[in-house]
Amino acid sequence: MRTEEEIRERIAALEAEYDRHDPPASQLEEEAEVALLRAIEELEWVLEEFDGEEFTE
Repeated sequence: MRTEEEIRERIAALEAEYDRHDPPASQLEEEAEVALLRAIEELEWVLEEFDGEEFTE
């Protein structure tokens, strides 16, 4: 499991990479991008945690 510091570093890296390709035009857009990147990071973490396990209903 990743530490909080590792997760924050990953979020910062994702933000920087995204901004290099499409810099935000406003503060609202920047906040929305940060929220999306955090959601992506959380999904990556969950997928890594359950990698190889089968989900049941």
